[in-house]
Amino acid sequence: MTESRSKKYLKPLLPRDKAEEHRAATQLELLFDLVFVIAISAAAHGLGHAIADGHWQEGVIKFLLVFWCVWWPWNLFTWFASSFDNDDVGYRITVMVLMLGALFIAASAPGFFENRDLRYMFSGYLIMRLAFASLWLRVAWAKRDYRNTALIYAGGQVVMQIYWAWLVFILPRDHDHFTLFFVVGIAMEMLIPFLGEKAGTTQWHRHHIVERFGLLNIIVLGEVLLGSSEALSEAIHSGFWGQYLLVFTCGAVLAFCMWWLYFSVDGHLASEKLERVFVWAYGHFLIFAGGAAVGAGLVVAVEQLDGGHGVTQLATITVSVAVSVYVLGLWLVRDQFATKDSRCWIMLLAVPFLLVCGWLPNGVVWLTLVLVLCLMLRLRAHPE
Repeated sequence: MTESRSKKYLKPLLPRDKAEEHRAATQLELLFDLVFVIAISAAAHGLGHAIADGHWQEGVIKFLLVFWCVWWPWNLFTWFASSFDNDDVGYRITVMVLMLGALFIAASAPGFFENRDLRYMFSGYLIMRLAFASLWLRVAWAKRDYRNTALIYAGGQVVMQIYWAWLVFILPRDHDHFTLFFVVGIAMEMLIPFLGEKAGTTQWHRHHIVERFGLLNIIVLGEVLLGSSEALSEAIHSGFWGQYLLVFTCGAVLAFCMWWLYFSVDGHLASEKLERVFVWAYGHFLIFAGGAAVGAGLVVAVEQLDGGHGVTQLATITVSVAVSVYVLGLWLVRDQFATKDSRCWIMLLAVPFLLVCGWLPNGVVWLTLVLVLCLMLRLRAHPE
């Protein structure tokens, strides 16, 4: 009786069928994503404040570091769930613990922007790593064929937490090479999945992974729509529609074009070669970070208008660079591999034109027009 109950609550964590039909995101995964709505918004908010205060160089660096800290656990969980999610009670509770850790990370983002305080973010990662390690140990116990892979993932989590403990609690925050050591830690973190997959490829489900990444992209584009709605809200509040209406319209059109470019064709993750898969997965960091930064730039533009100033070139450059990064990331993960037709070059060639728009008068308008043209050419090269 006791054994049957334990099996009910803790089923063997076995690989799922890669060819499973109608595999879709679960309600638990969607709930998990809600935490990252908060975290992504916190990162974008921090970038916007840094730019508005004139500390854009420091703000961009901190934004990239914080955004990576937000995106990385989401990425790890998504691939694990695609391969091993069995939806038993133990798995659900472990995911709840992961969510608690992610909330710590989201809540600690402002502290890092202010004074590089990583203590609470470290606490969030500690909670999440314990949960991740327990999941991988369950895989190692349940499936001998995946034992080496699972132990590499679990062991890597422990080793990296020791490294981050040194960075957070021993290395001074004002150390000259603090950012360098942070980047080294990121590189080591991103090496763990590569080593694990080399030891034995996990059975992730292509359509499920593509859907999950697409859903996070929609969440990111929500930041662009939020920036656009801020402009409309201020226009209604102040009664002055001119520039606000321009920012609102351009922001909404940018969000729609970015969405359409991403979902224009089913060309994502077209190959299961390990190197291609990692380019696709890691390259999405550019897409997600770029999308969130567009929203931050629009909010800065609205704040400048609210202060009685016009949209400064710095705000316009922020939006243009962010859109360029988004488009470049999309070319990197998808279009560069479409070698049999002309569409593989359209988005790459659009990047320098998108960048130049940031330095033009009414740059957001020109940026929007160039992105619309890019979308039209992309659709013409590959009609739906």
